[in-house]
Parts: sequence; C-alpha cells; structure tokens
Amino acid sequence: FSDMLMKADELQLAAAQRDDYARLINESGLHLLAVVNGVLDMSKMESGNFEIVPELFAPRDSLLSCCNLMVLKARENGIDIVTRVPADLPPITGDPRAFKQIVLNLLSNAIKFSERDGTVTVTAAIEGPRLLVRVIDNGVGIGAEDLKRIGDPFFQAGKTYQRRHEGTGLGLSIVKSLVALHGGEMTVDSRLGEGTTVVVALPVVFAPPVARPSSNIATLAPPSRAELQQMQVRKRA
Repeated sequence: FSDMLMKADELQLAAAQRDDYARLINESGLHLLAVVNGVLDMSKMESGNFEIVPELFAPRDSLLSCCNLMVLKARENGIDIVTRVPADLPPITGDPRAFKQIVLNLLSNAIKFSERDGTVTVTAAIEGPRLLVRVIDNGVGIGAEDLKRIGDPFFQAGKTYQRRHEGTGLGLSIVKSLVALHGGEMTVDSRLGEGTTVVVALPVVFAPPVARPSSNIATLAPPSRAELQQMQVRKRA
C-alpha cells in the first residue's frame, strides 16, 4: 500500500483510496507494534528482567483512565463499558504502570471477544488485605478445555472464533505474569456463550513473590568415600 501511495499520480488513485491505504498502513503498524511490545514484555518477564517499581498510587484514577482510553474502541464495536468503582477506594502500593497494563489488557480482551450490543463491566473493591479488580463481559466465553490453558504464552482459546480476531495470545499471559510479580493472583471463570469474568487480586501493600532458585543451576552431591579413594589411586598411578 505504501508503494501504491508513492505512485499515486501514476496510478491515478482517488483521494478516498489514498485515505483507505493510509488507514490500513496505520492499523497494520499499530498491530505490529503491539505484537512486538507483547513479545518483548513476555521475554523480559521470563528472563526475570522486568522491573517492578512500587509506589503509592490511587487505583480508582488508574481504572477510570483505562476505561476512558478504551471507550472509543468499545463504541466502534457497539459495546458499552460500565465502571463500578467506589469513590472512597483507598490507595495501594504497587507499580502504577504495570497496573494500567493489566487493566488495559483485560479490557482489550473483553471488548475483542464481546458481541455487538454487549457490555463490559469493571468493578473494584478492597477485600481484606487485597484489592480485587473484576472485568466481566457477556461475550463468546471460553470452553472448559481451553480454560485450563488460559494464561499460557501464545495460547489462543476457541478454535471456532479465534480466526475472527487478531492477536498473539500474550494478553492474559502478560497479565498473569504482572500480577504474579506483585505477589497477587489471577482467576478466570467462563462458559461458552455466557461470557467471562477475570478477577485480579493484588495485595494492598506490595508483596513481591519469594525468589525461586534458577532451574539451570544443578546441585552436586559431595563425592563418596569410595569415589575419593578411587581418585587418590588414579593420582598415584
């Protein structure tokens, strides 16, 4: 399309055609950028190089900001976004950038797999020592078999409908990893044809997960007495 735009005069392209080609180039570029960013984020998390910078922030403001950012996309698909976030929601300690990425990914997924005239609902509440964020849609839903693999990198649920939607299968995987880096957890409840509810539970006070030893490091047992004697015999020989 860019080649054709460069030869617009030669090909006698109408203004409407040029606009269409420019739009397609823009949409393709943004999609490619999203794919690359998703792969880079996932690789950083898997290698342990994704840095979490905790600070005190207001989750209500972040939630409303994310919903406002996704309103236009939702309207284009004929979907309403409903927010139910209490005005007195207290601040929490965490990475505000990562929190926004969690919410935006969940909203994007919910909108993507909702039918026209559907509704996506976002709620938040403090329950004990955790903040619970729920993103609920009444879309196509996820089958029981696929539900077991939700959150696996590059896995896309639903062979019958995944071809209708572009994506890498990294959205929920990134959410799951970001939530784990905060010491929280993500749960998904869904039924085919009934919709999906994703619940993200984050500690109000940042609680990083306990570091696990690398699987690439092998622990060697000390040599036995018999092995030591054999080694001494070899040295003498």
